Amino acid sequence: MRHLVNGVLFAPHAVLQDHCVPHLSSKLEKTMMSENNDDARTASGITRRGFTAMVGAGVALGATGATTRGSSARADAQQNELRRRPTHTFRNAMSISPFTDTMMRQGLTFTDGSRTARSAEALQRLFVAHGASELYARIATKRFAQQDDAEHGFLAGLDKARLARRLGLPFNPELGLWKIYGDVSHQPAPDFSNYPKIRLPGPWSTLTLAQMTHAMRQYGSEVAQQILRTGVDVNVWDLGNEVEFGVAGVALRSFTESTDYFSYAAPDNVDPEIGRVSVVDLFSMPDRNAFLEQHLWPYVGALFAAVADGVRRVDRHARFTTHTSTVSLQLPGLLPAFWRAMGNAGFEVDELGVSYYPTSSGGTLATFQATATALKAQFGRPVFIAEGGYPTGTMDAPFAWNSPLVGYPQDDDGQSRFYRDVSAWGRATGVLSGIRPWAPDYAVGGWQPMSFFTPNGTLASAKPALDAVASGIRSA
Repeated sequence: MRHLVNGVLFAPHAVLQDHCVPHLSSKLEKTMMSENNDDARTASGITRRGFTAMVGAGVALGATGATTRGSSARADAQQNELRRRPTHTFRNAMSISPFTDTMMRQGLTFTDGSRTARSAEALQRLFVAHGASELYARIATKRFAQQDDAEHGFLAGLDKARLARRLGLPFNPELGLWKIYGDVSHQPAPDFSNYPKIRLPGPWSTLTLAQMTHAMRQYGSEVAQQILRTGVDVNVWDLGNEVEFGVAGVALRSFTESTDYFSYAAPDNVDPEIGRVSVVDLFSMPDRNAFLEQHLWPYVGALFAAVADGVRRVDRHARFTTHTSTVSLQLPGLLPAFWRAMGNAGFEVDELGVSYYPTSSGGTLATFQATATALKAQFGRPVFIAEGGYPTGTMDAPFAWNSPLVGYPQDDDGQSRFYRDVSAWGRATGVLSGIRPWAPDYAVGGWQPMSFFTPNGTLASAKPALDAVASGIRSA
């Protein structure tokens, strides 16, 4: 979740009534790309020039040989058997974020009162001490993908995979399928220029669905090889980010039509109707789900199925999910129609992902619980809160979400009780597979009330919510 301002994600009920197109703040529209700097380094110390040489030698992204990882065949078989078994452990997916390295470079230190973290590894260890059970990475198709103060590049994702292995944690990669970044506000096309074996016959927006799925299958295989070659165990492959209005450039014209790294282009050779209807138009349509079921979701599902097929060529028993935005919770009937369409298109998931930011619309926790319960009953899969957030104070623009749930004020206690209660309920009922507090370490700027830390100068001290998910799991 990033970018949206004064729009659906901030007050979705208002947007659905007014059909207003939200506007991005100029700050969040900008990127900090520096792709021309060949000597810039990743956290692992690899320069861009060095990375290019690695690709040419078949060491990095371009290698697609039979090797799946450096472990023995017996170890591979054991790991695949573990992945094949369904997990009943509630996922406390509290993790370092795409913003961690930037904050560390700015000198911010994190503490829970007894531990101090001055590096990404130390911070993830702190999270583990408070119940975190996995490590997450959001991964773009570009090797470097700097967006404001976040880094989504593939090399940063590999660094996190290695960190997860060192810490003995499962790894949850989110393959965004976009060049730099995308969410419900915009879904840019992928950029496969760092993958020499993926050769496109033309610009992405001009391709047919068959041409796109061929490339996506190759991408899934290549990226899975590189991630698993680190020796990490992937618990769930998460494809896309807030995808109910499209993915990988096959998307409706949404709230953001252009950024420094993106300009909307309709995928007319997939279906010309896609480019003729905007998300705002969609809100006015009484048959919006029927339109999406006919003109968008079959293609979204086919793209996901292709990536999943590529991943399974490397990770035979891979588990998958994707997730919709918090907007989807406000649109009647959309979620069951979406998941049904994914299955019909051949994309079978193990978890039903959704972003849930309650103060964007208010109401009661019981409303969300009823929706999640119905989804679990209909599809036989648990719901995963892929992005969750509850603020401890007033949220300012660009995230002005200030409609608290009944019984949960926007303060330290309300935030902690929200995470504890939703986790306890989800674990006890089996309706939820877990929750990922979104960017719990992003303790600066407009996201600070959502984070699990309060900064004072260069020291960020933990809020009670740091223990809330673990507390909820224990009480279930």
